[in-house]
Amino acid sequence: MITLVEALDLAVGHHQAGRLNEAETIYRQVLQVQPRNTDALHLLGRIEHQRGRPEQAAALFAQAIAEDGSQPMFFNNLGEALRAQGKIDEAAAAYREAVRLKPDYPQALGNLAIVLQAQGDLVQAESFFREAVRLSPNPAAAYNNLGTLLRQQERWPEAKACYQAAIRLQPDLAIAYNNLGNVFRHEKLLPEAIEAYQHALRLDGEYEAARFNLGLVLRQCGRFAEAATEFQNAVRLDPNNFEAYTNLGVLWNELGRAEEAINACRKAIELNPRNDIAYCNLGVFLMLQGQLDEALEYYRTAIQLAPEKAGQHGNLLYALNYHPALDPAKIFAEHRSWAERHADPLTAHSAPHANDRTTNRRLRVGYVSPNFRVHAVNFFSEPILACHDHACCEVFCYSDVQLADDATGRLQSYADHWREIVGLGDQEASELIRRDQIDILVDLTGHISGSRLLVFARKPAPVQVTYLGYQNTTGMMGMDYRLTDAWSDPPGTTDSFHTEELIRLPRSFFCYQPSADAPPVSSLPALASGYVTFGSFNSFAKVTPEVLSVWATILLAVPQSRLVLLAPLTERLRAHVTTSFERRGVSAQRLELCDRRAHKEYLELIQRVDIALDPFPFNGHTTTCDALWQGVPVVMLAGQTYASRFGSSALVTLGLNELIGSAREQYAEIAMRLAGNLGKLAERRANLRPLMARSPLVDFQGFTRHLEEAYRKMWIRWCTRQTA
Repeated sequence: MITLVEALDLAVGHHQAGRLNEAETIYRQVLQVQPRNTDALHLLGRIEHQRGRPEQAAALFAQAIAEDGSQPMFFNNLGEALRAQGKIDEAAAAYREAVRLKPDYPQALGNLAIVLQAQGDLVQAESFFREAVRLSPNPAAAYNNLGTLLRQQERWPEAKACYQAAIRLQPDLAIAYNNLGNVFRHEKLLPEAIEAYQHALRLDGEYEAARFNLGLVLRQCGRFAEAATEFQNAVRLDPNNFEAYTNLGVLWNELGRAEEAINACRKAIELNPRNDIAYCNLGVFLMLQGQLDEALEYYRTAIQLAPEKAGQHGNLLYALNYHPALDPAKIFAEHRSWAERHADPLTAHSAPHANDRTTNRRLRVGYVSPNFRVHAVNFFSEPILACHDHACCEVFCYSDVQLADDATGRLQSYADHWREIVGLGDQEASELIRRDQIDILVDLTGHISGSRLLVFARKPAPVQVTYLGYQNTTGMMGMDYRLTDAWSDPPGTTDSFHTEELIRLPRSFFCYQPSADAPPVSSLPALASGYVTFGSFNSFAKVTPEVLSVWATILLAVPQSRLVLLAPLTERLRAHVTTSFERRGVSAQRLELCDRRAHKEYLELIQRVDIALDPFPFNGHTTTCDALWQGVPVVMLAGQTYASRFGSSALVTLGLNELIGSAREQYAEIAMRLAGNLGKLAERRANLRPLMARSPLVDFQGFTRHLEEAYRKMWIRWCTRQTA
């Protein structure tokens, strides 16, 4: 028969080899013979802890301590079991006792530092981490933990040095590579961050946090397909990772996989019903599917969950502009509600401006945008930036572009000063603008994605203007003007629904730069096919049930005609469209639903169309100009608000008022009339591009001079008010 000492030695051998069942059996046999054996109690507690049963482990450690309170290891392991239960204060007390018994106990010092960090006592935590580093024979883990504490305090260079020290000491420490990747990501050293995360994964392919972080940085680099793969791996390793599903939703949407985007958001919400970001994203994706009422519900839920987030609330405002049942007064009230909550209190505390009030001096004009890249807004903003008179205006661009491209470099070349504000908070960005002593600050975004309206709310410039990007008021008291024209906002009709003063530019509120890759105008497709092809290329969020109904009326009235419709296709959307038309007697065979595509292929799709049909009440704008440049007339319905009129400003400028209806019946009649005379339609197609080329719409220099004159008048008015 073996002795108890020999039995314990045998059990420890099993334990160290990972044979926990065999070790447990022997420990329990020892305790049957000697119930107060501290080694057996302690080691059995270790097994319970390894098996994820911290309560049972803590009880066994406590029994061992009751028998022998002089063993620092017992207290350290009790602290571990208590920490695993979330009992941070009790764990701290256990670790402190371990350190009291053995002041040079690096493991207990490090563990005590961890719980002090969790308690928010960062000064003491740092002290204990540094002591653990000094005393440990292999301080790699302690260096890593110290680095994380320093990173929490945004002491990035020190954190980086700690992670690098940990890696030097233990090159296979995957967690240190992951943490180093986080530092590189903060420093915007994205290739280095990717390499660090990938190195962590080479050491441990099942490291879920590294998969997730790699997905984040790949998404930031625009490598969406690779990022999606990493987030898929992350949810495979942790099916409850709602943040990974939230990111997957965004990526699937970017990759044109609308169905998967919606499903990923729904899964994120299922895992965390308080995930406001997923609700907001789901609202965006459903709106793009034309499911506006459902989208509005999700936006409102996101606001309820995170009422402090101005961007979430802004998404709701943008969506309201699409809704045919909402009147301007109600939409204006929602904008004011946003501003009263998020913006106006900041404006009330803004400091006065010390700008030189000379009225005829060179003005410092700043443009703020997240879209100084390939983006629809740049068809209208780039010609302005390219044509500014720099003797009149010193041009500053405040770029919030997350992923720069060739267009970014081109736009940067037009500015006198280029300021990156990516990663800057609203207060920091506002202070930068104020230091630049900007006279006229222009918002190109409004309430659409990437908005920096809370920069404007801080009133960093004396004169602030909203322009181009958004089709309504900002609702803010801190925004002074909105640029428009007399067609889009007829004098006396919409002024009361704006907090800004409306400045109506002569001729048109915009100029348009055609795509460099725009193909030549083709001959009329109907002459070859024998039937008229209608088309719509707008965001499907604008295609309401009322729009589909009118389009069905047009197709029924024009025999054999077809409709080409561009949309982010899902089975639900396809069924919605085909059912809508079939219910009104139009066969699905007369519809061609096309998924989203690259810009060149989009222009080629326009070429296949004889007549473009604009949605309502929210006009198209870029799509209207693109179609006209390709020789395709656009039938439009003008309403009573800017969103329902601004697109048809292009037709008015070209003298094509006959393509604008004031009622749905008139809209349909215009489309039918165009389709009924192919000869005239072919002639119009051939003449549209030349007409546009000699119009004010592409007179970049002339338009920009008018814009600069408007800026000068705003400036004179401000200076006059300051001296009055």
